[in-house]
Amino acid sequence: MNKNLYGEILRNDFKKNPWNNLILLLFMSLSVTLTVSVFFVISQLFTTISTMYETSKPPHFLQMHKGELVQEDIDAFNSTYPGMVHWQTVPMIDFYGDELTVFDEEGNSFSLSECRLDISFVKQNQEYDVLLDENRKPLQIKEGEIAVPVILLEQYSIRIGDEICLQSGDVKRTFTVSDFAYDGQMNSTLCSSTRFLISDEDFTSLFGKVGEKEYLIEAYFEDFSMASDYQTVYEQENLPKDGQAVTYAMIFLLSAMTDIMMAMVFLLVGILLIAIALMVLRYTILVTLEEDKKEIGTMKAMGIPYKEIKKLYFDKIRLLMLLGCIAGYVAALFLSDSLFGHMSRTFGKMPLSILTLMTGVVVCVLTYGIILFFAGRVLKSIRKADIVETLVLEKTFGKEQNGYRLIGIFMTLVSFLVIVPNLMVDTMKEKEFMTYMGGFVHDILLEVEQGDNLEKRKEDVQVLLEKELEKGTVIGFVCFRKVRLQALDTEGELQGIHIDTGKAAGEGLQYVAGEKPKKETDIILSCLMAESLGKNLGDEILIVENGTVHTFTVCGIYQDVTSGGKTARTMYDFSMTAAEKYAYQIDVRTGQKGEQQIEGWRQMLGKGYSIEYMEKFVEQTMGGITAQVEGAAVMAFWIGIGLIILIAALFLKLRMVSEANFFAVKKAIGIPYRQICLQELYPIMKAGAKGGVIGVILSVLFGDDAVSMMFRVLGLGIQKLQFIAFPIEICVMIPVVLLIVLTAITLVACRQIKGIDITAHLNGGD
Repeated sequence: MNKNLYGEILRNDFKKNPWNNLILLLFMSLSVTLTVSVFFVISQLFTTISTMYETSKPPHFLQMHKGELVQEDIDAFNSTYPGMVHWQTVPMIDFYGDELTVFDEEGNSFSLSECRLDISFVKQNQEYDVLLDENRKPLQIKEGEIAVPVILLEQYSIRIGDEICLQSGDVKRTFTVSDFAYDGQMNSTLCSSTRFLISDEDFTSLFGKVGEKEYLIEAYFEDFSMASDYQTVYEQENLPKDGQAVTYAMIFLLSAMTDIMMAMVFLLVGILLIAIALMVLRYTILVTLEEDKKEIGTMKAMGIPYKEIKKLYFDKIRLLMLLGCIAGYVAALFLSDSLFGHMSRTFGKMPLSILTLMTGVVVCVLTYGIILFFAGRVLKSIRKADIVETLVLEKTFGKEQNGYRLIGIFMTLVSFLVIVPNLMVDTMKEKEFMTYMGGFVHDILLEVEQGDNLEKRKEDVQVLLEKELEKGTVIGFVCFRKVRLQALDTEGELQGIHIDTGKAAGEGLQYVAGEKPKKETDIILSCLMAESLGKNLGDEILIVENGTVHTFTVCGIYQDVTSGGKTARTMYDFSMTAAEKYAYQIDVRTGQKGEQQIEGWRQMLGKGYSIEYMEKFVEQTMGGITAQVEGAAVMAFWIGIGLIILIAALFLKLRMVSEANFFAVKKAIGIPYRQICLQELYPIMKAGAKGGVIGVILSVLFGDDAVSMMFRVLGLGIQKLQFIAFPIEICVMIPVVLLIVLTAITLVACRQIKGIDITAHLNGGD
């Protein structure tokens, strides 16, 4: 084809269809923006955490321990362990939230009593497990100062210059907030613990005189993957282990969890958006070919090859896609500050890395390739077009006879896109989400925490609850005894295993396979524990207790995210093993719920217990993650609104152009403008309403499958998530709002009918 003719045709196309091309460009840009943003978040997250870890150096293996220890025993064991490069024991002073009060500069005050996290005071370490400032530099704290963990800023408004008053027993001490501490290992509500940093002098003056002693026994290896094997050997020795054990991989996952969840929601939105963009592209191409069918027939009659004609349209799409990729990439860069907000607050500020920028470029190239491949397949319809059929019979290129069907399909996809993240947020807020966290639905969780006099404190709880049962305020409770033992995997290797024992073991959990234990030789395993041990339903498992080997049968596999997701449950009590802690799950009589009830128990029992309503427990444990997912859900809602506007505008603009003669005829025979608008509005509303209903049905039936797939990818221990509630404001109001927006855009677009020139169209003009 002559280059001048080719260029002229291309320029005329852009002049003739500016709106079509603009809307197509917007869709492509938005698709690229979201997909690039997702990979920006994931890439930057791993880069940010890894870079932070280079300075903070969190442990490859961490064993928490309450009570006294003999450091020489730990040193002797570690000094002979192969691959060990460093170890240290970090002392901490544990306090309760109600012992800490914050005073701001205006004289207002509040207690940290509502904090679900275990609070510890620590001093700065020299080289390993270092607490950092926002610039990733080791914090240096002066006497009388304190650095507050940034994780608390999500729950409390604490500012530099505020004072924190410690009142514990006879000790009263006031600290001035001088910095915010960025903690490499305790930076998520899922960690259940947090650390305040004070000066060496203040720490020395308080240690052993106030609060409870706790130690972090930390080990570092040539390769962090050695941590699991080390844990197995460590737990077989007579070494301190009165507390949770965590490996580097789990520390990393817990650190990244909040932002990964947000990225996964964006990924879901991005995938759906690309699907919508491809549908819009197909529709636009077919309409354009329909409008140009005479020109295409003429070019074929002139002997211009199919490849040349296809290239005419393909180059336009290639140009639009190139512009869309550039615009989308730039938009993702501008959005990065807001997307990385939680990341910066948690791990400190860090500029976009080269890896992150390159990841965005790769995503752009892949998206570019996918859309061009799809466009090429749609344009193949030009090859099939016959000269006579296009010039004389005016045969179409396959444009849908019912274009309104597209509105219904788009409405279905957009409804699904908006509803699913909101249902996910609502599920994570419900106390029933506890069934995915290793417990069943009840009113109150009371834990007898690790430490001295554990059995005595457990008996005190038992006495209290039995009295409450007699009074009628409590209608029932169950107790779980938590122990840590070793289990043999399929290779004959020992692995550490956390087991909850009790008569109610396995009740109310979310099972992937099987059911709860029915006899003492039955055991249920969490998904990750079963995977780690290589066990399936019906397999035998050997549990080692003080040299005695017990044989159990795996009767169920359940979902759990506690203790790193690796837990087990059985009715057998393992009486020869000391308990790690006790957990009571309590139901109270309706009308007895309230903070006064819990506060009264706290006063009677004293320290060494954690007592929370289940809603509060889930909120504080999952709060950070839920907030991020909720933010992503809100963004998905506004994206959905924008999509409806763009889709409706595109469809109606193309319809006004392609059906201009049809509208001119209606005006000529005297049909009022209002009536013509209603004739257009009715099928659009019908298709939109139908699509909205289908979107709700798909969200209810398959939305949790999409979310479950995301959880499986994360390896959290949740294999199958079921939405717990379907609030009317989500399942009804969201489609209604989208339908209202669709109606408004339709009415605005129909105003173009007024401008149609009857004479020009009826005389064959355009």
